[in-house]
Amino acid sequence: MKCLSQQGVAAVEMTILLPIMLLLIFATAELGRFLYQYNTLTKLVRDAGVYLGAHADTRQTSNLPNPFIDAECGNCIAETKNLLVYGSTNTGTTPQLSGLTTSDITITESPAGSRRLVISVSYDWQPLFGEKLVSFGFGDDVDLSFNLNTHYAVTAL
Repeated sequence: MKCLSQQGVAAVEMTILLPIMLLLIFATAELGRFLYQYNTLTKLVRDAGVYLGAHADTRQTSNLPNPFIDAECGNCIAETKNLLVYGSTNTGTTPQLSGLTTSDITITESPAGSRRLVISVSYDWQPLFGEKLVSFGFGDDVDLSFNLNTHYAVTAL
């Protein structure tokens, strides 16, 4: 037999637990999205590195062009950046990762004269459900966005 004082207890318990369960679900989704985007970024950098290694020295000499600029390597730097961002050596309109631009990419020869090219990407990752965690007046809001940095070194062929 049900006691009248117990009616609605399940609704109260659900009301208390629902925000916690939703927070866990959304946090798990964001973590999965973060891992997917970081994995995609590292694959893009690796693929661009393979392309750059094969196209950096069009003259086939023992040293890379000095200075290592687009005009000296047949536009290999711009093409590598476009490949990394758009998936094609031509300038596209939709980046493979939202917010990734060619200005986030640097390509350097390090150390100089070594034919070792380093591609560095600094990608500003933004959470899907908001950039800040609101503290409701209990201190400063917590910024949830951060940079994903990845590097890939390749030797020019």
